[in-house]
Amino acid sequence: LLYQAYIPTVTRDIIYGWARGAVGNAMDSVMAPETFNMKAVCFGITVFLACIISSPGNEWRGFTLQPKERKLPFNEYFKPVNYMRSTGVGACIMGIALCVGMLVTPYAEALFAYAKENAMMSLLVLVVACVAVGAMSRK
Repeated sequence: LLYQAYIPTVTRDIIYGWARGAVGNAMDSVMAPETFNMKAVCFGITVFLACIISSPGNEWRGFTLQPKERKLPFNEYFKPVNYMRSTGVGACIMGIALCVGMLVTPYAEALFAYAKENAMMSLLVLVVACVAVGAMSRK
C-alpha cells in the first residue's frame, strides 16, 4: 500500500529540491560565505529551511498512509503542536547532520586515500578494530 503515498512523497521531494535551490541561492547572496566552515554553516541553514518549507508534504504523506480501519479526519489527524515540534526537530537533525557531513568530508576523503595507498596497514587496523569491538561486546 506504499504506492498510496507516491504522489505526496514525490510532491514533497520536488518542493524540497526547489526550496533547497532557492534558499541556497538566497543564503549565498545574504551570507556570502568565504571560508569552508561558513559554506558548511550556510549549507546547514539551507537544508534546515528547505525541510521546514517542504514539511507539509510529510503531514500529507502521513495522512494518506493511515490504516483504513483507524483513519481519522484531517481536523483530528493534524495537531499543530505535534507538527511544529516534529518538523523543527527533524529539520534541525537534517541541517546539523548535513553541515557536519560537509565539514568531515575532506578528512574522510584524505583518510580513504591514505587507506588505499597503504592497503596492508589499513587491513591490519581493520582487523584490530574488529577484534577490539568483538572483545568489548563479550563483556
